[in-house]
Amino acid sequence: MDDAHDVLSALRLGWSVAEMRGRNRPDGPPGEVTGMPDHVNHPLPLRIERGKTELRVEIQSVVAELAKKLHVDDAPDGTRFSDALAAKTQLLAHARAIKAADALQEALGILQQLDATDTTESARQALAAGLAAQEAVVARRRQALAAAQFSHAPKATVQLEQACCAGEEAGQTALDHVLDALPQQSPQAAAEAIARYQDQLAAAARQPWADLAELMWRFDAHVQDRLAALSSSQAIGYQLGRGLADTYWALNPGQEDGSAGWSFLLGERRCDELSRLTGRLAAYMEEYTASAIAGSLEVWKAVVSTPTWLGHPDQAEAALYNQIRRWYELIILGQDPTTLIGPGAFLRDYRLLGRAVKIFWPELVATIVGLAALVSLLVLVNTQDAAGWAKTLSGVLAAVGLSLAGLGGTLKNSAQALLKRLRQDAYTDLVAVAVQTAPPPPDKSAVQKAISRRRLTPATPN
Repeated sequence: MDDAHDVLSALRLGWSVAEMRGRNRPDGPPGEVTGMPDHVNHPLPLRIERGKTELRVEIQSVVAELAKKLHVDDAPDGTRFSDALAAKTQLLAHARAIKAADALQEALGILQQLDATDTTESARQALAAGLAAQEAVVARRRQALAAAQFSHAPKATVQLEQACCAGEEAGQTALDHVLDALPQQSPQAAAEAIARYQDQLAAAARQPWADLAELMWRFDAHVQDRLAALSSSQAIGYQLGRGLADTYWALNPGQEDGSAGWSFLLGERRCDELSRLTGRLAAYMEEYTASAIAGSLEVWKAVVSTPTWLGHPDQAEAALYNQIRRWYELIILGQDPTTLIGPGAFLRDYRLLGRAVKIFWPELVATIVGLAALVSLLVLVNTQDAAGWAKTLSGVLAAVGLSLAGLGGTLKNSAQALLKRLRQDAYTDLVAVAVQTAPPPPDKSAVQKAISRRRLTPATPN
């Protein structure tokens, strides 16, 4: 397709917007961060080994570059959305005082496992390590603020640096207070104090998050309006990328209903719409990609509607993350979905044989009649008392039946369309099973039944 590059960029932008929002959300999903065993001599990580902050900054840079490339970065008031988003995300990150919050959470987990008579030394060590890291962050923010003031930076820049510095200082203050009071407190009292400071840090981040969420909502509306005016295919690509990524990045696993719940993000209405959007862009994908994605959406729709299949939300959330990674590989990276079929995999689907019989039943009937008549003719020839008319009739039926079967088979083999359809159906079912990553179903046939409800199939040439 001539505009494939732009459509793919729009799809990536939609996906990145959903991921950016999820990574900045205070209660957002974790993604996958394996981390590095150490940071001696600054080892170079793979993407999954980068920290949460690094991944957040990375996806924000992707959104900024793609927005400029697709000419959707300019806001109606003359400013740039990428600049405004960078400022809002920076303020939110420092308002959360992430290193202090992580140290408080680690110490809280330690204290909750202690008895009333246990020492709190291990919790104190975790808090002390967190305080050292937090002090380094505060020092850098103060330097950045001093540099902005010294260089006579714009007032908005100075105010942003002041707010960021204040947020990190609040985290340092929380750690100082907890450490000062820890020796005089029981594990339970110390845990309660940490919980109070966690609530304070969460409250401080509430308004910055609300401001960022509103800005991202306006940015999303602007992108959709702009792309719809420029190119329907790009607009569809943007919606498809964001919709598929939102199934994970917008999810709150403990919520059933609402815009962040399982029943909305993977409910029937949304999954059907995502399947339609996928079908409209099937020409931009590999042969089996669109139908395989539609099949996996049907599987997740069944998972969400079956509580015993959904199981524990955390386990289902992890499986869903693997699913969106696979969608990303297929759609954006262009991986051939047939490479996901395991060695030696075969199709346990009696419906395929039924479809073959339905398509070729005239030839099968003619062949059976012809063969039966031919056998009768051979028997009658070797029978002395057989009537001549019976031999003649058997010969005629054998010739006509076999000729019709051969003629019909030749015509259909020359067209190749129906045979290719059978091959495509077989591969599509195999690929769809390989693409989906849903939790183990309560019924072994549940996955195949869900995939069979998909409404997309690969295009077959006439």
